[in-house]
Amino acid sequence: MKVGLIGGTGEEGMGLAYRFAKAGHACIIGSRSIEKAQAAVAELREKDASLDIAGAENAVAAEAADIVVITTPYSAQAATLPPLAGACAGKIVVSTVVPMSFEGGKAALVPVAESSAAQQAQALLPRSTVVAAFQNLSAKKLLKGAPLDADVIVCADDGDAKARVSELAAQIAGVRAVDGGPLACSQFVESITVLLVYINRNYKTQAGVRVAGI
Repeated sequence: MKVGLIGGTGEEGMGLAYRFAKAGHACIIGSRSIEKAQAAVAELREKDASLDIAGAENAVAAEAADIVVITTPYSAQAATLPPLAGACAGKIVVSTVVPMSFEGGKAALVPVAESSAAQQAQALLPRSTVVAAFQNLSAKKLLKGAPLDADVIVCADDGDAKARVSELAAQIAGVRAVDGGPLACSQFVESITVLLVYINRNYKTQAGVRVAGI
């Protein structure tokens, strides 16, 4: 399967591309700048030269992909997604985005009119099926390559799309996919990331999420 990562040159995008490629998928790291995309590919190939990873502009990455993963900062989402609506039409689009800001060294959740970044993505990409996932994974741990110890909570209104993304998540070593309900529940999953910022700061770690009892 081909996975296109929109805004994939940041740590989260590169970390997910690394893990998906290690699982046997072809990954296309997208960026507004082809040079940045190619630099990200070169960095990952230094870790593993056998990875099936390429760089492209965002529109090319979205067009070529079977599944599109949004890894842009929330502040860039409203400008980045509308031009990609045609390329993403009919496809599963995974939102990893968290509407978070840092002011005075403090993390805060940014209010979203649609209630969550994932729901905003669905409004911006009306011909796509948006699934929310991967918001709580540590980018640094993804890039290290060791097995994780974390759940990925997957929220979507389409059951088949949720199942496909859950299967993709489970291909990352040490990850379990958890059905988090409809896309509307993504607002709660996104907010956990802000909490994790403070936990990580207090305990000097890169914590994730595990759901007990299931």
